[in-house]
Amino acid sequence: MTTIVFIHGTGVREPRFTELYTRITSGLAAVAPHARVVPYYWGEAHGATLAAGGASVPDAPGGTSRDLGDESEDETERWARLYADPEAELALAAAGAGSGVTAPGAEFPDERPRRLLLEIGGLATELGSGLGAHAAALARSPLLPPAATALDPDELARVLARALT
Repeated sequence: MTTIVFIHGTGVREPRFTELYTRITSGLAAVAPHARVVPYYWGEAHGATLAAGGASVPDAPGGTSRDLGDESEDETERWARLYADPEAELALAAAGAGSGVTAPGAEFPDERPRRLLLEIGGLATELGSGLGAHAAALARSPLLPPAATALDPDELARVLARALT
């Protein structure tokens, strides 16, 4: 008998784990009816916990994934859209930006996030991570200034974090 161990990803917690396990076992039953699926749920015991109520995770309380799709779209589809276009949320925010006025001598809304992205890029490059190039590209994105104008700094930080991940 073939045994398949189902190990969930880093962003999966209950009840989503059980949903995925059920989906996998039913799908495998059709193509490998004699296979045994063994679940390995490590997230609760060994995984990170979500700070701020999971505000950076689509569909978590306080999350912002509602901007990425309608209510019929499930969490997997929303993340798939972010994987396909990491700047999708940034583009949506930029599209909704009005013309903001910055007081003379004040920092533009995109200056601090741009500076932080470049710092992240520099550190990641030193560590040999591909994240460095992505952070630098995001810092140069033409979407950043209008999105920084449209979103409050905390929301912008969450959108940029999802774009980087």
